[in-house]
Amino acid sequence: MSSHPDLATRKASALALLEVAFTPGRSVAEKRELMAKYINPQKYIQHSATVPDGFDGLMRLVAEFDSQFPAYGVSVKRMIAEGDFVVAHCHYSYGLPDDLGKAIVEIFRFEGDQMVEHWDVIQDIPRERANQNSMF
Repeated sequence: MSSHPDLATRKASALALLEVAFTPGRSVAEKRELMAKYINPQKYIQHSATVPDGFDGLMRLVAEFDSQFPAYGVSVKRMIAEGDFVVAHCHYSYGLPDDLGKAIVEIFRFEGDQMVEHWDVIQDIPRERANQNSMF
């Protein structure tokens, strides 16, 4: 890849990362190897308040998901890219007891063709809503 990938390439990388990280069926070792193609493990900065900093912190989260939520998954509903940033609006499902899941906005900053920084905004999907509009 070139040192300045286009926005479509960055969006594809973010989508691939999310699908590899948050879809069961692969070992954590395999996920680590695949995720390192999209994330720079030496530079990765984590801003999520519940995840330790760095690539190893992210991998601990992935391992926890694999052990605690055997039926979890992610569905990316839309992606927006501008400059060095890609934003993904996602529906995460976990199975029981959190059968409705969460609406999560993932924000990635890229350097070249790899992600080096991450933020997220997480919202539970409520059972009762004040309107009939989908969160997605």
